[in-house]
Amino acid sequence: MPEKKIEPFQLAEEETQPSTIVANAPGMVFQYVQGEDGRYALPFVSDQCLNVLGLPVETLRSNPELFMDIVLPEDRESLRRSKAESAAGLGTWNWEGRLWIESFHDVKWISLRASPRREEGTGVIWEGIIINITQSRRREAELKESHERLREVSSHVMAAREHERIRIAQEIHDDLGGNLTAIKIDLDWLSRHIGEDDAVLLEKIQTIDRLVDRTIDSIRRMSRDLRPGIMDFGIVAAIEWEAGEFSKRLGIPCEVSCAQEDIDLEQDAAVAVFRIFQEALTNIAKHGRASQAWVRLDTCGSGNDASGCVLELEVRDNGRGITELDKAKLNSFGIRGMVERAGLLDGKLTVSGAPGEGTTVLLSIPLAPEENDTLRDPRPGSWHE
Repeated sequence: MPEKKIEPFQLAEEETQPSTIVANAPGMVFQYVQGEDGRYALPFVSDQCLNVLGLPVETLRSNPELFMDIVLPEDRESLRRSKAESAAGLGTWNWEGRLWIESFHDVKWISLRASPRREEGTGVIWEGIIINITQSRRREAELKESHERLREVSSHVMAAREHERIRIAQEIHDDLGGNLTAIKIDLDWLSRHIGEDDAVLLEKIQTIDRLVDRTIDSIRRMSRDLRPGIMDFGIVAAIEWEAGEFSKRLGIPCEVSCAQEDIDLEQDAAVAVFRIFQEALTNIAKHGRASQAWVRLDTCGSGNDASGCVLELEVRDNGRGITELDKAKLNSFGIRGMVERAGLLDGKLTVSGAPGEGTTVLLSIPLAPEENDTLRDPRPGSWHE
């Protein structure tokens, strides 16, 4: 049930007359009173009321709840809460929110700042100012939109790069791999049709055959680095396989722990996580001086249902560690690339460690897209409900 309102309190003459400072203030200066019995009033509102709120001064003073009526519904609760907190602790009343200005047929952002005091027999009295911050908010929104566009471009570039890697890997495998296989077949034919007495030529054929084998191995390795076929079996299998390859190449045990058999990820996200993992292992190989590495891949959910959860990839080693100076180096493109990939997934990547205590790379990304807040039509309400 709406609270009753009281008539404006009668203040001293010098308090009710706006001073030169009030008249030249950048926003609407006001005095708001909440009586000890719960009643309320707006004894003073400056002439900027019409410009800021789109309401005549006397209209707002005679019916203060009109202010809440023009606050967008989704912002009303934060206004009530901030006022209640200010009244309870007598702290500054700070609030920012949106108004629907009917006369402008537009939404405005405002900033409310007021200092409270409690007077015996009266209640809590706030004196403050409401400023139109629409332009600064719009600039923030434009800057955010610009960052979003830049992020979309970066994401597109990375996706295009991955697709190009797939194409190159396929061409290397099909074209060069096929040609080298044909050469091996011909070399085998030659070796079977050359007499045993022509030892020099036979040795030359065998040398070429070994060279072709090494080249085929190199092509397989390049194709695998460009687009590991294991990715088709899911991110968990890919992480386990890459860890195994790392251990084979460097002789550094790499233990992988994952509670799920697989984690359902979109292709681009899976590729990004895999590339971050590869870079983390590369840093261990190049800089870590480690004898052991541990990998943890998990989500906050259970089973294969990752909806609404967060994926975490942790890569830890027992190497020489990392300092803040190391992370701040301008040529730390590996760390920078990992952070950038994480950001494109709306995630976060941190690199921590201390000299002699190893290094930890922790990636955290949301598995469900965040819903954007939508602007709803304003509905009548009350500031004092």
